[in-house]
Amino acid sequence: MIRKGEYTIYNGREYRFIESKSKGFIELISNNKEDMNYGFIHYKDNIYTKVIFLNEVEKLFLIHSFAKYKGELFGASNGGNGKILLSTPHLKLAERYGFKRTDKYLYSKNVNLDEVEIIEERKPFSLD
Repeated sequence: MIRKGEYTIYNGREYRFIESKSKGFIELISNNKEDMNYGFIHYKDNIYTKVIFLNEVEKLFLIHSFAKYKGELFGASNGGNGKILLSTPHLKLAERYGFKRTDKYLYSKNVNLDEVEIIEERKPFSLD
């Protein structure tokens, strides 16, 4: 589905991560129980974590996802019931595609995944 936030590559696989309380470390986050075979510990529900040295990863990056819907780009996030939640602050776009006002300057619409093309923007990220 839609991915957003801080990611890294560790042992050839992509993981979300958070900064560790200890300097020079990060905490990897996985939703794959099989990662327990690689030193991850069960945190809660289907969340597994592993604290590693920062220098054990290839790179850090930030992912921000967009959705291309009917030729236009919109902000995207996971919606309810397996749908994609599109959003825009632009009134004319919102009116053209039947979005509803969900905040003072925000319009949103749930669509099926097969109606959009997901585009991930990756930017280098640093803990400095």
